[in-house]
Amino acid sequence: MSDRRIFVDYIARTEGDGAIDIIIGPNGELKKARWEVWEPPRFFEAFLIGRKYDEIPEMVQRICGICPHGHHLAAVRAVERAMGVKVSLQTTLLRELLHYGDWIQSLTLHVYCLAAPDYLGYESVLAMAGNEELLPVVKQALSLKRLGNDISVLIQGNEIQNRTSVVGGFTAVPSGSELKKIQERLKEAKDFTLATVRLAAKIASQDPYPELVRKCEHVSLREEGKYPINGGRLVSTEGLDVPDWEYPEWLIEKHVPGCNCKHAIVKGRDSFLVGPLARVNNNFDLLSKDAQAIAKEVGFSVPSFNPFHSIIARGIELVHSIDTAIELIDEIGDPVYEEPKYEIKAGEGYAITEAARGICCHGGKIDKDGVCQAWDIVAPTSRNVYNLEKDFESFVPKLLNLSDEELTLKCEMMIRNYDPCQSCATHSIKVNLRREG
Repeated sequence: MSDRRIFVDYIARTEGDGAIDIIIGPNGELKKARWEVWEPPRFFEAFLIGRKYDEIPEMVQRICGICPHGHHLAAVRAVERAMGVKVSLQTTLLRELLHYGDWIQSLTLHVYCLAAPDYLGYESVLAMAGNEELLPVVKQALSLKRLGNDISVLIQGNEIQNRTSVVGGFTAVPSGSELKKIQERLKEAKDFTLATVRLAAKIASQDPYPELVRKCEHVSLREEGKYPINGGRLVSTEGLDVPDWEYPEWLIEKHVPGCNCKHAIVKGRDSFLVGPLARVNNNFDLLSKDAQAIAKEVGFSVPSFNPFHSIIARGIELVHSIDTAIELIDEIGDPVYEEPKYEIKAGEGYAITEAARGICCHGGKIDKDGVCQAWDIVAPTSRNVYNLEKDFESFVPKLLNLSDEELTLKCEMMIRNYDPCQSCATHSIKVNLRREG
């Protein structure tokens, strides 16, 4: 009798590296289920100390090439909160539109390039494109991702690394005519996003998964009167409702052996989930009308505690992102350049944005000369590591009759379902499964 163990060095279609270690005993008991994040830390928090306040948002966006705006905007707002900087309505709206562009490209990337191949039986999106029936779908998906990137280019001058968004506002703004051109492309993309929800619901329901419903706490922002993306209060399905700047007090982290990423819990409680499913659960009533309608059409209801419904939630948020971006362009109109004005002051500030993968937290202390004295960065993936392990504890025992190859694939799909951004969290994935017997 010996352990049954499966080991996979690298899991495709995720960002970063690490390991899953699952060991099953001779009687089918789960002896170990760990996501062992081994990617080395990059010490962003350390080398920000001594930097000027305006360098912080510039530097942290380089943590990730997929969700740079989530990090940048959280840091901008934290610096502004520390120094008491107020921004105009136009700046707030442009920041939201910029961030929705990031959501559009990231959500599309996950649904079609990272998750869909699993559900449709392909090794990659390139293999999907080899199917004549799926090739037009892949092309439309890439076009939608391109649209999200182009929104970034228009507003902040680059696809990934920001050039114009700064503390206090923007150093340049797009013209109204340029925004209208983007708006027309958004309108043209709407039908495809509705089809995305229908596809996500279809493929999620037809795969032969055991029902996985584990009622963990779902945490997100919630903003008065609108779906949260760049502000709001920190809320949960279990009644948490506090200002976002209090996140260090309520979301507690701890080091664990064998993992370079801390485990996170809600103060006095247990692990929690962040990301699209948590946002939709906590804010369904704030989605656009068409996003709510398509959710009901495909039979999606809240709250859902099945993590495999995340692909449906991402599709729903794509519809909402298109609708809201169209409305934001109307509200912004023809932007006028506003010179950022403020005084450098000592202070402490914390803020949260909703990156596509979940809450992105930044904050720290600035001295009277505008120099960073301390900074805290917690990416969405860092929040989900412990909760993913809890999901494995519920998920794997239902799959013990599968072959090693099949069980490994299911475990990989569970990881990809979370859409981990290990470079953000400086951590990641290998699969290690052993059975005794």
